[in-house]
Amino acid sequence: MRRSTSFILLLTFCLLFSACTPAKPIYILLPEPDYWPTQGWHSSTPEAQGMDSALLAQTVEEINANQTNLHSLLVVRNGYLVTEAYFHPYTPDTKIHIQSITKSVIGTLVGAAIQAGYIDSVEQELLDFYPGRMVANPSRQKESIQLKHLLSMSSGLDCLEFSGSGPRMEQANGWVQFMLDLPVVSAPGKRFGYCNGSAHLLSAIIEKATAQDTRLFANQLLFEPLGIPAVEPADWMEDPQRFNTGGYGLYLTPRDLAKLAFLYLHGGKWEDRQILPPSWTSESTTQYVQKEDGSGYGYMWTVYPDEKRYAALGLGGQQIHVYPSHNLIVVVTAALESYAEAPEIEHMLNDYILPAVKSNLPLPEDSQAYTRLQAAVQTAAHPLQEVPPLPEIAGEISGVAYWFGENPVGWQKLALVFEPGSVQAKLFLDDYPPLAIGLDNLYRQSTLESLGDLHLRGRWIGQNTFVVDYPYALSGPLNLAELGASEFSFTFSESSVEVAARQLIFGGEPVVFQGTR
Repeated sequence: MRRSTSFILLLTFCLLFSACTPAKPIYILLPEPDYWPTQGWHSSTPEAQGMDSALLAQTVEEINANQTNLHSLLVVRNGYLVTEAYFHPYTPDTKIHIQSITKSVIGTLVGAAIQAGYIDSVEQELLDFYPGRMVANPSRQKESIQLKHLLSMSSGLDCLEFSGSGPRMEQANGWVQFMLDLPVVSAPGKRFGYCNGSAHLLSAIIEKATAQDTRLFANQLLFEPLGIPAVEPADWMEDPQRFNTGGYGLYLTPRDLAKLAFLYLHGGKWEDRQILPPSWTSESTTQYVQKEDGSGYGYMWTVYPDEKRYAALGLGGQQIHVYPSHNLIVVVTAALESYAEAPEIEHMLNDYILPAVKSNLPLPEDSQAYTRLQAAVQTAAHPLQEVPPLPEIAGEISGVAYWFGENPVGWQKLALVFEPGSVQAKLFLDDYPPLAIGLDNLYRQSTLESLGDLHLRGRWIGQNTFVVDYPYALSGPLNLAELGASEFSFTFSESSVEVAARQLIFGGEPVVFQGTR
């Protein structure tokens, strides 16, 4: 009786004080799907899956009209693609640098390693994987760091991810040693601290535990069963010691990301194979710590218990959102100026996609609304517009060479050529072959031996300024997979041109320089 009374008192105390109340998992057991998308996704009308085509059409139309810098939007309900839009010049085959969604993949691989017997459990201690290793700042708290603390970004290590001062992991010759040497500044498991190094340590641990590269382990135990093409070395970055980066650096397609979410929706099972421990989805999507913005964090997934969803969030709008109670997956890739929780995407989710979920049963088909959705998707992929008349100055400067002194982008000379009635212009830059510039709102691709594929489109603003859209960062590789969006403005006067190069994503002040005829 005393024991029972004590239990009741303890339960009452915990109900009064939320610190004692365990977080509720978001995971629910879904029925076996109609099919497994190993060989590819099946498509469906939204109405057949209980969704409203008109609202889905409206969100794609708004993205098109506002020129929101999305690259793709996939909506999957009940295992069927009900919306799949790619925004020019991106296509289903474009691999994207998924940024911090890499962390969610790493978390998944930890689960796969546990299921396969390479790792005992999330309670294993970090330093158990490095017996005899000399580390700086030893302490009992450091010895108590477990895998679950790395998975939930609550290791307590002084990671200094966004401090703006102090050494960073990427500046070290040995990233793993750098992380192991950090002091512990809070008790493990108590406080969220965003840290790429936590995920990177997990990648190194996967390699130690499995005796193979994280990439090869992922190909064998995760990607191949899901029907995701094997990731090549060029599609997963490495640190100086050749460990695959854990916090970012992986390249996948949006359809691949949807498969990762589908695996979690079905409790880590794929076809007849249990890839993850049966409890892994529930454990991974339970809130263990709270992030600064009020959301929670599980095992490399952001969780929203009140909204009954979990998400993988990456820089610039690479995102996966999973709503288990609706059997709904939303994948977005983008180049947005926000860090992770992009307001443009939240608006799309809350005002269009979630309201489009009307029923768990099929709705009457709406052919008119579905045709509207298909038209919006087609416009996203091919946003052709009529070429407006060229301003008078276009003829005056066409073919004229402009020369530059020393400048930040290293140009020496350029010339633009405009031909009346043509859907494209040509840019002659230094000694490169001519570069095509689409004038009809479509990018034109030029392939240069030294630079690879380059996409450009342009438009006149007013009578004197020609603006060229450049879907890359001002520095770095010319690769649509990389996060970047820039523009070059050419403002012409009687004998000169002013060039303003502006990076649109995390940009800052434009680079401005002058050229003369």
